Amino acid sequence: MCVDSLNELLEKPFKCFTKEEQLEIVRKGRFTDLTNLSHSDKGKKRTFWTTWYQKVTWLSGNTVNKKLYCWNCILFPSGSNRTWNKMGFDDLRNLSQATKKHEESREHIYATVKLRLLCKKGQKKTESVEDHGKKIEVKRNREYLERLIDIAGTLARVGVPLRGGEDEEDLYGSMVHLMKKYDDVVRTQLEQGHSFHGLTSTIQIGLIQSMEQAIHQRIAEEVSRATFFSLMVGEMNSDIQFKRISVSIRYVTNGVPVERFIGLFEVNHGAKAEEVAAILDTALDRFNYKEKMITQSYDGRVVKATELYSLQQNVKSRQHPHCQAQLVHYYALDFGVVLSQALSSVQECKLFFSVIALFCKFFQDLNFQPDKKLFESIPTCVANLKTQYEPLLRLLEYITTDEQYENALTRVAAAVNLINHMKNFRFLIFVTMFAKFFSLIGEFINRIQGRILNAKECRREVNSLIKNLKIYKVNSDFNYLIRNAVQAPSADISASTIANMFALNVQILDNLIHEIEGRFLDIELGDFFVLVGVENFALDAAQTKPLDSALLLSIRENYPKFFDTTKLRSDLDLLYGDPSIGGFGERNINQIKDILKFVHDNDIRDNVPELYKLLELVVTVPSYAEPLEGMLCVLNRINSYCGSQKKEEPRSGLAVLAIERDLLLEMGKNTQWYSQVIDHFAKLPTTSSIELLYKNTSDEHSIPKPKAEMIWEPELEIKSEPDTF
Repeated sequence: MCVDSLNELLEKPFKCFTKEEQLEIVRKGRFTDLTNLSHSDKGKKRTFWTTWYQKVTWLSGNTVNKKLYCWNCILFPSGSNRTWNKMGFDDLRNLSQATKKHEESREHIYATVKLRLLCKKGQKKTESVEDHGKKIEVKRNREYLERLIDIAGTLARVGVPLRGGEDEEDLYGSMVHLMKKYDDVVRTQLEQGHSFHGLTSTIQIGLIQSMEQAIHQRIAEEVSRATFFSLMVGEMNSDIQFKRISVSIRYVTNGVPVERFIGLFEVNHGAKAEEVAAILDTALDRFNYKEKMITQSYDGRVVKATELYSLQQNVKSRQHPHCQAQLVHYYALDFGVVLSQALSSVQECKLFFSVIALFCKFFQDLNFQPDKKLFESIPTCVANLKTQYEPLLRLLEYITTDEQYENALTRVAAAVNLINHMKNFRFLIFVTMFAKFFSLIGEFINRIQGRILNAKECRREVNSLIKNLKIYKVNSDFNYLIRNAVQAPSADISASTIANMFALNVQILDNLIHEIEGRFLDIELGDFFVLVGVENFALDAAQTKPLDSALLLSIRENYPKFFDTTKLRSDLDLLYGDPSIGGFGERNINQIKDILKFVHDNDIRDNVPELYKLLELVVTVPSYAEPLEGMLCVLNRINSYCGSQKKEEPRSGLAVLAIERDLLLEMGKNTQWYSQVIDHFAKLPTTSSIELLYKNTSDEHSIPKPKAEMIWEPELEIKSEPDTF
């Protein structure tokens, strides 16, 4: 300590101490150790109470001469009155009056201001040193975390789990230690004993969550700029207790339709419509689905066929009245597969399809012909069992007898099991039935795929399919199926067996028809799509079709908030009168999305806003005639991810990063990517103790040397930590 008593300050003025000593004196504070002061006044003894130190915050006592002083005025004396800064005060009778008078004096006010300024500057100086050290630590941690983000993102993008199983290598940790050999930031963090090394599962999970959050934020920003979006839901995988549904959306961004994967969500097997709708409400709330979602699509396993309509209505009931998401079929899905999934609610069908799945897996695993594509789905497998019955049976029998399979006991046993099924007449009746049903459905899809913009024609095709299926509800036509089974019965089948099979056939057809009617229930609501059908436009304006006012009325009734039909008529008249506005004649326009892209790229969307919204609406609906191809289609990305997984992946975040790997790669090129992920990561409850956030946002890109802001010169020399970067 510089001084140990007030008396030392009286003997050596405050200004004679060094700047460092002055700061130390101020930090130590005033002396209040004088407690035994007393005074006799006309025979009456007056005693000083120590509570005066609390009442008068500047009061200080000198134990040597037993007098009171003003701490502020001792440090910064001024004026001619020396009572409180030099001589001392001991008139306890008038202490209260004297302290009040002194507080109002010019000398005391001056000394108080000077002391407060000194305390403030000293505090800033201390904080400057402390902040500089923290900034160094934050900068070091953030730079290290950027490397961890790259490692976790790379592994997730290619669909590789960060942490292996019990007998598998921890690829994340291995890559961190590999980078340690070549990167000074990683080496410093791991070797210098810093508490944050980032190798725990908590850190890995936090990184995945934060990157997933960043992707969701990007999708939410894109959706906020879109007028509409559509929902696609399917079952991704399942276990004993739960099944996981995949949630994706489709919308237009920068004039191009895109499909984005939102995540996986656990649902109980046999979940009711209300439960699934509540999960979708949580998943979609951040995307403003109540005002923007216009269609909803489901595969056949999300809910039972009997629950599908209820699910649709439950979702619609949560939306605003002006935006009601209609149920449509997502044409990237194999409709035959969807229907076979829905029919699994019938126990006999569930058993049959499980056997067909065994056929698919068996032939997919073979290293030679037949063509594996013939067994990639239940409808194609059923069709080939019907048309290629004899060759497939001979192949299975060959596998059970050929010497090269003597050691492949599992495969031989599987082949024997499949042979037994192929010789079971009841199984073959199912093959014959579903081969016919799937054939009718396949022909229907092929016809409707090119007519999706004409709702009336689509409705006629739906009605025609239902009519053709109902034919087989007649006993005579069902008997025809039995007579034409892939293998004729070796003996007469009992009447009771025939009756049982016929009743089951009727039940199956009733379920099929119910499912088809439900999935195309709202098809007429898109009758106005034909307004922008490419076939409506010709280079010769005289050949274009007249505008149908009834279709404009349909738009106003179904989407009253989104469209100004008067302006839409004007925009359509403009396009009908001069198709070059949509790009016709200047480049190859074959699809509606080509017109949309042309209008966007040529900056004329603001001139024809209602036309652009109509084009956007049409390509947003996932039943649009031209589904996205390749990996642009989210269903293809989901299937690719599922096929690459050796085991069930428990976390949705990894699936999002893998399925949206192109978006992740694009976002990683943005300079704000790391900051966005790290800032979210730093606020997680499990990582909040790690120093990752700068006190000021301006500190992120530079760490200035701290400057002492004292009122004196020269400034204190501040030694910073060595630069380890």
